[in-house]
This record gives sequence, C-alpha cells and structure tokens, in this order.
Amino acid sequence: MSAGQPRQAGGAHVLARAALGLYPPVWRARYGNEVLALLEDSGAGVAAAASLAWHAVPAWACPPRHLYDRRERMRASVATVGMAWALLAGLAAVFTQLAQAQRQVQGPTLAQHPVIAWSYWAFDACLVVSVLAVAVGGVPLWLVMLRRARRARRRGEVALLLAAAVVPAAYLAAGAVVVALVRGPSRPVVPWESRSMVDLANGGVGPRWFLALVLLGFAAALVSAAGPGLALRRLRLHGPVLVLAARAAFLAAVTMGLAGAASVVAAVGLYQWAPAYAGYRGAWPLAVYLSAVLLAAAVAVISAARGIRASRPPAVA
Repeated sequence: MSAGQPRQAGGAHVLARAALGLYPPVWRARYGNEVLALLEDSGAGVAAAASLAWHAVPAWACPPRHLYDRRERMRASVATVGMAWALLAGLAAVFTQLAQAQRQVQGPTLAQHPVIAWSYWAFDACLVVSVLAVAVGGVPLWLVMLRRARRARRRGEVALLLAAAVVPAAYLAAGAVVVALVRGPSRPVVPWESRSMVDLANGGVGPRWFLALVLLGFAAALVSAAGPGLALRRLRLHGPVLVLAARAAFLAAVTMGLAGAASVVAAVGLYQWAPAYAGYRGAWPLAVYLSAVLLAAAVAVISAARGIRASRPPAVA
C-alpha cells in the first residue's frame, strides 16, 4: 500500500501540471506554484486535476483584470482577432465561391427548403457587418501605426504594415495569372448533372489548381494579418484608436462567427437535402470546414471578449 501511494501521488502531480498548462501564461506565473503546492498538500487526485482543467475555460474567457496590463491586453486581442478573422474570411471566401457556383442549380432545393436561403441571407448580412467593423476599427489604427513608424524611420514595422495591402494584391495578381494560363474550356452547368463542389467552383482551372489557390489564399490572408499584428505589438500603440480597434474587433469577430455558422447550416442543409443535385458528396469536406470554422470563431470571440473587457476603464474604488 505504501509503495503504491508515491506512484499515485506522482501520477496526480503529473496530471495537475498538465491541467495547469491549460491556463494562460500570466495566470500560471501568478498562481501556478500556489495551486501545485495546495494540491500536493491536500493529496488531491485525478478528480482535482480534472476540476483544475475545467476551470481553465473561464480563466481564458474572463481573466482577472489585475493580472493584465490593459493596453497590452488590447493589443494582444486585436492581433489575435486579426489572425482568426483572416482565417474566417478565407473560409467565407471559399463558401462564397461554392455558393455562387451552385446557386444557379439550387432553385428547386431553395424553394423546398427555405432554411438554406435564409442561411445565405444571414451569411451575406453578417459578412457585410463584419467587414465594415474591420474597416471602422482597423483602418484608423493602421494609419496611425504607419505614420508613427514612418516618423520614427522604423522600416521593419513599415514593411509589416504594408504587408496588409501588398500580400493580398500579389495573391490576386498571381491567381489571375494562374487562372489565365491553366483554365481549360468551360462548359455550362446542366441542372440535373451531378458534379462535385470543386468542379462547380473551380471555374475551369481543375480541382488541383483550385485547391492550391485556396491554400495559397489562406497563407496570404494569415501573412497579411500577422504583419500589422506584429507591428502593433512592437510599436506599443495606445489611446482612443486602440480602444476603438478593440471594440470593433469584438463586433467583427462575433459577426464573422455568425456568418460561419450560417454557412455551416447552409452546407449541412445541402448535404441533407440535395447531395447529388448540388454536387455535395462525401462528409469529410463538411467535417473539415465545420472544425475550421468552430476553432477560428472560438479563438476570435474569446480573444475579442478579453480585449473589450480590457477596454473598459477600471472601476474606481
């Protein structure tokens, strides 16, 4: 019995450390040693480690405000939301391409199942609001950072900020060249013909080139979002323009998440009610798309919530 106790205690200690690793770094730095000491002194086991892991969720969603510098928290949230929003925007672009390619053959399905049409409308509305929120909050922040970086002659930060415009433009130019070079003879879509999603969406370039362009587009979106986010952290900008960006990021994250949810509802409806007619065959594309939307939306909304919480002035005691 005594030989098993150290082994059990050691296993509980490993589980506790693993659960503690789920918490934000600032939280671990402040409370990590105290929590581990408390668990060791109380002889807590697997149940305590599981409870500790579960409480990591509110530690991320609603972190104690006294642990964070408000300005740094807003900067981190804006940068993180920018990356997650770029991924969601890329997914939305893919869905839009697929939807535009298939709406011409979905008339009877939309009439019989209006939930698909409603999902399209909700997707369009949320996407417009999200893009407007990014423009209202992001463009002023970008301009202020660019002016500050140019005045300070910080070429690295200027290059990072210009990546937000240069990289998407380069991608669009490269995509246009690829489409012009590899596009084959197109043929009209016959309503009763069963064709795959990629066949309907690729515009004659073929499924492999279409998927290559999609992956390259995701990479371009992430690079263009990472540049300004990194510049924001380096320039350590603060003030009303940062507060506006943090609040706009929350609106952009929520509405883009809703747009992603609406696209998932539409895709599930087409898989359910028109698998052959709309060209939806096989469940793995839907599973991959659903997982990517949920992950990016969760990261964006949680980080945006932390940023907007930090944007509020501290209560006066």
